[in-house]
Amino acid sequence: MVERGRGSVVTMSSAAGRRPSQANLAYGVANAGVVMLTRHLATEVGPYGVRVNCVAPSAILTETTEARMPAAVRDKAAALHPLSRMGTPDDIAGTALFLASDAASWLTGLTVDVAGGRVTN
Repeated sequence: MVERGRGSVVTMSSAAGRRPSQANLAYGVANAGVVMLTRHLATEVGPYGVRVNCVAPSAILTETTEARMPAAVRDKAAALHPLSRMGTPDDIAGTALFLASDAASWLTGLTVDVAGGRVTN
């Protein structure tokens, strides 16, 4: 990408890396590291025309989540989000696709919280 003078890298973190929590400290810290790595890489390769952005999903309803998480727990998770639902894999894919596309050509170093309105400060 550096040789071509353009490109896009999309990293994947988690809402856990954006919000302090004692629930799974190591997971949160590791994901916070991905966020900071994204910001650092954006400054390193930006001058070469390469963009680096991050996607930080919140609660995502996957086949595994459906199989392992009781419906009552899924309902509670959905209620934490202003859009009152859990995200889907398509929500994440669409965000990653946008960040990788030329439509995001002026974006770098960002972390996009794909979290149904559950905003992280």
